[in-house]
Amino acid sequence: MVGLIVGAVLLVTVDRSESSSAAVAPLDLAAVSEDIAAHYRFAADNPDAYRDVPCYCGCEQFLAHRDLYDCFVRADGAGWEAHAARCGVCIAESAAVRRLVAQGSTPAEIRSAVIEQFGSTPPTTPPT
Repeated sequence: MVGLIVGAVLLVTVDRSESSSAAVAPLDLAAVSEDIAAHYRFAADNPDAYRDVPCYCGCEQFLAHRDLYDCFVRADGAGWEAHAARCGVCIAESAAVRRLVAQGSTPAEIRSAVIEQFGSTPPTTPPT
Protein backbone atom coordinates (compact mmCIF):
# COMPACT_ATOMS: atom_id res chain seq x y z
CA MET A 1 0.00 0.00 0.00
CA VAL A 2 2.79 2.42 0.93
CA GLY A 3 4.49 1.66 -2.38
CA LEU A 4 1.33 2.62 -4.27
CA ILE A 5 1.05 5.89 -2.37
CA VAL A 6 4.72 6.71 -2.92
CA GLY A 7 4.37 5.84 -6.60
CA ALA A 8 1.32 8.08 -6.95
CA VAL A 9 3.10 10.93 -5.23
CA LEU A 10 6.08 10.56 -7.54
CA LEU A 11 3.80 10.85 -10.57
CA VAL A 12 2.59 14.28 -9.47
CA THR A 13 4.71 17.01 -10.98
CA VAL A 14 5.35 20.48 -9.62
CA ASP A 15 5.44 22.01 -13.09
CA ARG A 16 2.32 24.18 -13.24
CA SER A 17 1.70 23.39 -16.89
CA GLU A 18 1.66 19.68 -16.10
CA SER A 19 -0.44 19.79 -12.90
CA SER A 20 -2.45 16.77 -11.91
CA SER A 21 -5.65 18.59 -12.94
CA ALA A 22 -5.06 17.23 -16.42
CA ALA A 23 -5.39 13.69 -15.05
CA VAL A 24 -8.64 14.41 -13.20
CA ALA A 25 -11.88 15.37 -14.87
CA PRO A 26 -13.23 18.82 -14.05
CA LEU A 27 -15.67 18.91 -11.17
CA ASP A 28 -19.36 18.98 -12.04
CA LEU A 29 -20.91 21.49 -9.62
CA ALA A 30 -24.20 19.59 -9.84
CA ALA A 31 -22.43 16.71 -8.04
CA VAL A 32 -21.67 18.74 -4.89
CA SER A 33 -23.83 20.46 -2.30
CA GLU A 34 -25.14 23.93 -3.04
CA ASP A 35 -22.91 25.30 -0.25
CA ILE A 36 -19.77 23.88 -1.87
CA ALA A 37 -20.90 24.99 -5.35
CA ALA A 38 -21.41 28.52 -3.98
CA HIS A 39 -17.74 28.63 -2.93
CA TYR A 40 -16.71 27.72 -6.48
CA ARG A 41 -18.93 30.35 -8.08
CA PHE A 42 -17.74 32.98 -5.61
CA ALA A 43 -14.09 32.17 -6.34
CA ALA A 44 -14.73 32.49 -10.08
CA ASP A 45 -16.48 35.83 -9.54
CA ASN A 46 -13.73 37.17 -7.23
CA PRO A 47 -10.42 36.01 -8.72
CA ASP A 48 -8.40 38.92 -7.31
CA ALA A 49 -9.40 38.06 -3.74
CA TYR A 50 -8.61 34.33 -4.19
CA ARG A 51 -5.40 34.71 -6.22
CA ASP A 52 -3.83 36.79 -3.49
CA VAL A 53 -4.53 34.23 -0.75
CA PRO A 54 -2.13 31.41 0.12
CA CYS A 55 -3.61 27.97 0.65
CA TYR A 56 -2.65 26.09 3.81
CA CYS A 57 -3.63 22.54 2.85
CA GLY A 58 -0.33 21.66 1.15
CA CYS A 59 -1.77 21.48 -2.36
CA GLU A 60 1.19 23.35 -3.82
CA GLN A 61 3.22 20.21 -3.17
CA PHE A 62 0.87 17.61 -4.67
CA LEU A 63 -1.21 19.65 -7.16
CA ALA A 64 1.15 22.53 -8.05
CA HIS A 65 -1.40 25.09 -6.89
CA ARG A 66 -0.10 28.61 -6.50
CA ASP A 67 -2.93 30.13 -4.47
CA LEU A 68 -6.47 29.54 -3.19
CA TYR A 69 -7.96 30.37 -6.60
CA ASP A 70 -6.20 27.34 -8.09
CA CYS A 71 -8.04 25.11 -5.58
CA PHE A 72 -11.35 26.08 -7.20
CA VAL A 73 -10.67 26.97 -10.85
CA ARG A 74 -8.56 24.71 -13.06
CA ALA A 75 -5.35 26.24 -14.34
CA ASP A 76 -6.00 24.85 -17.82
CA GLY A 77 -9.26 26.81 -18.03
CA ALA A 78 -11.24 23.62 -18.52
CA GLY A 79 -13.72 24.00 -15.67
CA TRP A 80 -13.66 23.53 -11.94
CA GLU A 81 -10.76 22.04 -9.96
CA ALA A 82 -12.13 19.06 -7.99
CA HIS A 83 -9.70 19.51 -5.10
CA ALA A 84 -11.50 22.14 -2.99
CA ALA A 85 -14.75 20.16 -2.91
CA ARG A 86 -12.97 17.54 -0.78
CA CYS A 87 -10.73 19.85 1.27
CA GLY A 88 -11.90 21.34 4.54
CA VAL A 89 -8.98 23.78 4.63
CA CYS A 90 -9.82 25.23 1.21
CA ILE A 91 -13.49 25.59 2.12
CA ALA A 92 -12.65 27.19 5.49
CA GLU A 93 -10.33 29.67 3.79
CA SER A 94 -12.95 30.37 1.14
CA ALA A 95 -15.53 31.05 3.86
CA ALA A 96 -13.15 33.60 5.37
CA VAL A 97 -12.56 35.21 1.95
CA ARG A 98 -16.31 35.40 1.29
CA ARG A 99 -16.94 37.03 4.66
CA LEU A 100 -14.14 39.55 4.14
CA VAL A 101 -15.26 40.44 0.61
CA ALA A 102 -18.78 41.01 1.96
CA GLN A 103 -17.28 43.37 4.54
CA GLY A 104 -15.59 45.36 1.77
CA SER A 105 -12.02 44.26 2.53
CA THR A 106 -9.34 44.77 -0.11
CA PRO A 107 -7.40 41.81 -1.52
CA ALA A 108 -4.40 42.85 0.63
CA GLU A 109 -6.57 42.95 3.76
CA ILE A 110 -8.07 39.58 2.88
CA ARG A 111 -4.62 38.05 2.39
CA SER A 112 -3.42 39.40 5.75
CA ALA A 113 -6.53 38.19 7.58
CA VAL A 114 -6.28 34.67 6.10
CA ILE A 115 -2.58 34.45 6.95
CA GLU A 116 -3.33 35.60 10.49
CA GLN A 117 -6.14 33.07 10.89
CA PHE A 118 -4.56 30.06 9.21
CA GLY A 119 -0.84 30.45 9.88
CA SER A 120 2.15 32.69 9.42
CA THR A 121 4.23 30.59 7.01
CA PRO A 122 2.01 29.62 4.09
CA PRO A 123 2.97 26.54 2.10
CA THR A 124 1.40 28.07 -1.02
CA THR A 125 2.61 31.62 -1.54
CA PRO A 126 1.16 33.74 -4.34
CA PRO A 127 3.53 36.15 -6.04
CA THR A 128 3.80 39.50 -4.25
